[in-house]
Amino acid sequence: MLKAAIYRVIPVALCIATLAGCATFNNSEPFPKEQKQVAVDISKEMPSTWSEMPTGVYAVPNTRLLVSGHQTGSGAAMLFGPLGVLVGSAINAERAKSLLGDDKAIADHDMVAVTEKVLKEGLAADGATKLTYGPAAAGASQLTLTPFGVLSYINDKDVRPYVVVRTALKDASGKQLWSTRYISASAEAKPFAGAGGWFADNAKSLRAALDQSLKRSIDVMLRDIAGKTLRDATKWTYVGGQYAFVKEPLKVKGTVVLDEPDYIAFTPRLGDVIVFTGVNIFDRKIVAIAEATEQDPNFAKYEPVPVEPAKSAATTVSAPAAQ
Repeated sequence: MLKAAIYRVIPVALCIATLAGCATFNNSEPFPKEQKQVAVDISKEMPSTWSEMPTGVYAVPNTRLLVSGHQTGSGAAMLFGPLGVLVGSAINAERAKSLLGDDKAIADHDMVAVTEKVLKEGLAADGATKLTYGPAAAGASQLTLTPFGVLSYINDKDVRPYVVVRTALKDASGKQLWSTRYISASAEAKPFAGAGGWFADNAKSLRAALDQSLKRSIDVMLRDIAGKTLRDATKWTYVGGQYAFVKEPLKVKGTVVLDEPDYIAFTPRLGDVIVFTGVNIFDRKIVAIAEATEQDPNFAKYEPVPVEPAKSAATTVSAPAAQ
């Protein structure tokens, strides 16, 4: 039975299915400091398509990959109630399947195995970590990671891969203590098909992009859990760019988690019902970063400024400013 699903709009073109209820901001909270030792494991289950995804996403068979950003007509489907939402979602999912085309090149991509490898390497590199891999001992807390990928259209033909690592910390009684998402965007976007597309050469470039984004998500997560991040709740920042699941560019206000030379990790000040809340991780070259104040709106439509190509090897172009 369909729960009382509603749509939140950021702006009109952005229709995101959410669970009914009051807005919460748990995904923006840091890992609880009082946790001394935590076991971490990896779930093979996928998040709910009703509570964690926009309607109309397409799940690529035999993978942990979803296609989004292609959806159309979501607002019109709402006029026909829950049945209209279901029908519209099915139509959009079929459309994504058609756009994807032949997906054999990624049919054997095993994100769970890659996540396990990257996580174990990260834990081994940090001898002071409070995490241990495996099931929790009696009375201990368990952190469960749920990794998946989002192949998100940023325009009518180009797709940007994102990797989401969903986290859930529960105590020995099963009570949830903390949760968030670590969402890392690929720096590159291109079509699925064609000589230079994501599926060319047995999807070599797509696999590499997914692996790189997954590693960055895990690295940021481990630093965040260890408390080795900024997270200054009094300093506001705008990040303009394209967020997972959504085609329309957005300018979103939030707080910086990590500010590195090549990337920024950023927590939007938006409610948990929005599908990209959590820690968003972007290459600096694909976003516009600007200061914000507490009085500024939490989000707005973002108009990227076209960047002229360099005229010579000695010419450099600065990143566009947020609008």
